[in-house]
Amino acid sequence: MMEYQYFEDKQFVDLKRIPELVVDKLKSLGGVDVVDKGMKIAFCGVIIFDGCTYCFCPAKSSSLNIQLIGNLIKTIYSYKMSIDSSLLAYDEEELGDIIEEISLTDIFEIIDLYFNVGILRFKTNSYSERGRTNWSKTVKREFPFFSTNDVPLYLNPQKYPISVYQDDLISSIHCEIILEILEKFSWLDERFSFVSEDQLFEKVLLNQIGLDQKIHFLKQRLHSTFVSLEVRTLQLLIRYLERVQESGSNNIVIGIRKFHYVWEFLLKNIFHGVDPKINSLLPIPQYHFSDPTKNFYDSVEKGMRIDLFIKDESRCWVIDSKYYLATNPGNAPGWSDLVKQFFYVKAVKLIYPDIEPEAIKNIFIFPGKEPYLSKIQMSYRHESKDIEELKNLVADFAPIECLYLDPVYVIEKFLRNEKSYIWHDLDR
Repeated sequence: MMEYQYFEDKQFVDLKRIPELVVDKLKSLGGVDVVDKGMKIAFCGVIIFDGCTYCFCPAKSSSLNIQLIGNLIKTIYSYKMSIDSSLLAYDEEELGDIIEEISLTDIFEIIDLYFNVGILRFKTNSYSERGRTNWSKTVKREFPFFSTNDVPLYLNPQKYPISVYQDDLISSIHCEIILEILEKFSWLDERFSFVSEDQLFEKVLLNQIGLDQKIHFLKQRLHSTFVSLEVRTLQLLIRYLERVQESGSNNIVIGIRKFHYVWEFLLKNIFHGVDPKINSLLPIPQYHFSDPTKNFYDSVEKGMRIDLFIKDESRCWVIDSKYYLATNPGNAPGWSDLVKQFFYVKAVKLIYPDIEPEAIKNIFIFPGKEPYLSKIQMSYRHESKDIEELKNLVADFAPIECLYLDPVYVIEKFLRNEKSYIWHDLDR
């Protein structure tokens, strides 16, 4: 029976609860940040090790449970598919460093094929006394005896072949793989709750064979079938076993190192009216060389880029998705983040001069259910607050409202393909 241990991203590593080998695995993946007081988790996903699934949930999740883990991995998979299909356009190179020691794409397809087609069974044609008589072939091949009434009698009538499904070694290997996926990844598909483990166990042959032999037998069968569904299933089973062989069946990692990319992806997908075209209107830095023979360089990758921009007829929202704990000023966004946000609002005011400045909202969205910070605004230093010339200085920096959204709520909303209006969440 699989055990489960739950942790949160950005928490300190609890060496009493996380085995040394799992911590070493996190370190090797870059899944921890070393700080003054120890190590902090920098990973969201699962590590399956020695009969236990170590679940690393998004920071400030309201509930840590097996349903959240299933939803989290589905979300990471959707994010990956969006990147692979070029639906997302990020300038950063790493794109969150998705880790799949077992291919999620393959696992989802193996599961779907199992529920739609079942366990592989291969037909063999056999002839039986129960088969229907093939009179055409009988008349052509058999010499009849004639009765006293001159009625022809055929003593050895030819039969149509009967298709018989045989459970063999391939069926057994398929059952073993489904059972293993059921044990390790049951949270990926609700349909597993209707699966009978006993029925699958009944089809598993008792003789123990190694991974190499299983892969060999599957490849042999692959070369002898031309049925498309069987071919696809066999290819997936072979790939699954080869990945298990590479990484080890008791040490599987699926997840992402930098969840802030997924956080931005989620927020873009749960609000109505997100306008991705705004970034094409924002300016980019242009670099000029001292050498007059060299052309200047327009740096798109270093240009301004708003995470989320939402606009209606008379209002707009300039939003930055901030995957910060933001429980106090120490772990909230710093000056560089604030400066970018102030300049985004300044740019939007110039692009849409008809919108009243007060109707342009400046927002950070943090993970969490409890609103620790309400807003961040510029203020005067003590020694300058009474200087007349500086009286209106801070008025040029629009205060940044702080919105907290529970990652559990955001992930569930995304998976249900539901959208809300930004002002509804601001009023929650």
